[in-house]
Amino acid sequence: MEKIDIDSNSLNDECKKDKELFFSIVKRIVLAISVILLFVILDKKDEENKNEVICKSSIVSIKNGYKFEENKEYFVSNGENIFNLKRCSLK
Repeated sequence: MEKIDIDSNSLNDECKKDKELFFSIVKRIVLAISVILLFVILDKKDEENKNEVICKSSIVSIKNGYKFEENKEYFVSNGENIFNLKRCSLK
């Protein structure tokens, strides 16, 4: 029987290259997912801030029960108070 001599150095080099390639791809995927999550989180926070304004020391938002008036543009009401959004400031 003949013994086949396999060059272990070339196999080790090949394995190292494959391992480095695998980890570089995994790093890129993790980085891409992190960036996407960061943008989603920042966009959600920005969206929450856009829904609240301050009118005469009251916080006016849809979460607080304010609704847009049907016949009046830029006016919101919660049934008791009516505010003109043009005179309010962003929170």
